[in-house]
Amino acid sequence: MAQFRPAGLSDDDSDSDDYGFYEKPSRDYFIQENPKKTLEVKLQDAIINANIDEVENIVTYDLNNRVNLKLDSGWTPLMHACFHAHDKIVDFLLERGADPNLHADSVTPIMAVCSNSSANNDTIYHVICSLIENKCLLNVGDKYGQTPLMRAISSGRVAVVQKLLDEGVNIEMRDQQGWTAVFWAAHHNQPEILELLIAHKARLTEVDKYSRTPIEIAMSHDYQNIVDILNKYLKTDEELEETKSIVSLNSQMRSWHDYYPGVTTEDRLTYVCEIPHLLYGMSCESLGTLIESSGMNLREFLLMEEDKMINLGIEMPYERQRLKIGLKKFHLRGWRLNAVAGLYARKFENYSVLDCLTALGTHMQQVYILEATLQYALRDYNRNKNQIKFEPPDSPLILRMKTGTKKLVSQINNLRSEIKNMKGILVKISKANPPPADLIKEKPLFEVALGYVTDVLVICSIGALIYHSRNYLARVTSK
Repeated sequence: MAQFRPAGLSDDDSDSDDYGFYEKPSRDYFIQENPKKTLEVKLQDAIINANIDEVENIVTYDLNNRVNLKLDSGWTPLMHACFHAHDKIVDFLLERGADPNLHADSVTPIMAVCSNSSANNDTIYHVICSLIENKCLLNVGDKYGQTPLMRAISSGRVAVVQKLLDEGVNIEMRDQQGWTAVFWAAHHNQPEILELLIAHKARLTEVDKYSRTPIEIAMSHDYQNIVDILNKYLKTDEELEETKSIVSLNSQMRSWHDYYPGVTTEDRLTYVCEIPHLLYGMSCESLGTLIESSGMNLREFLLMEEDKMINLGIEMPYERQRLKIGLKKFHLRGWRLNAVAGLYARKFENYSVLDCLTALGTHMQQVYILEATLQYALRDYNRNKNQIKFEPPDSPLILRMKTGTKKLVSQINNLRSEIKNMKGILVKISKANPPPADLIKEKPLFEVALGYVTDVLVICSIGALIYHSRNYLARVTSK
């Protein structure tokens, strides 16, 4: 039995043999049994065949301008019109209120038109402009992370790519394999588009999830023209080494305070710098700007719910779903003992102050994250406790919860043990070593003045003692 069909095909066009030994019912059978389905089929056929008059009649008189309905294929009329690049039908549907951001299986109308590689360039460009004028979303990816820009690159639409770049599209968004627009241009041998991306400051030294660079992708396909362009704009080896050394120098710890963000300003720890890394791991890096502008800390991010996502401006449901799944997987991951063990597990004889500060800073972040995970679990438990109440004691759910609780308690005890060990080590270090220079505080002015007075009194006392001693010796000698 047929399990899958390409997007855009209706059930009537599939090769399913669900009807067994009976003859498959004809299309006319469905038309007689379901007049509404007939209307959808007629509209879909009219769009595919570019019959603008029939489309107008069906939309105006039969559907009363309901242009956002889903057809047999699951696509909207606008998605079909965009995929087949029928610009007049696109304009008509948009005039009647078609939503340019309605999607099916995470594919939007602009993604559909950017995937068309056979239509005339001018027609495709006109459809793109119409969608942009109607406020379609550009910085959005499908379930594979592919954006309209990436699809336009794969289709070789230079003018469309230029239009998207002029609209300020994000050229550093990544798909599931970590490819940016530059990777797509290199993979599909699009030198002119690659030049456009470079002119808009695209990064050329990024790596994908397999640690490959764009130039390595081009070399694997033997696209010498792409390799030449990348080599022309890439820095020389000496310049790259110099840049790496500068970056390395800037990223070094300047003081022990850097391990404790916020300690110098007496603010609460936020760990905001970790959010971009988590977004990248969840294939949601396109949401970085929205989350950064909101000013949320790491804890708020790890506990974010759908209503908060909507308020931030994450409009596409599948983007919210991808983020929610990513957060859930983050909280469900396991913790090993060596993930929380520090200096005690290393069993060194001597530890520097820097070693201790590094381990303490790491553990503070781990405790911060674990607190958010506990809050996440408690929130879900409160939502489902009524259902859990009626579970039998030996149900799989109760057993899983007991097992998870034991593991959680074990990890908390590991943290407590590590804190105790760290405390003992720090006590030994504090007794055997002088305090770090940046912990020596300047004395208050009155203490300094008191010290000066004390020094003067001591000096005067010593002077008087010496004077009287000399006189005593002189008298003894004279006798």
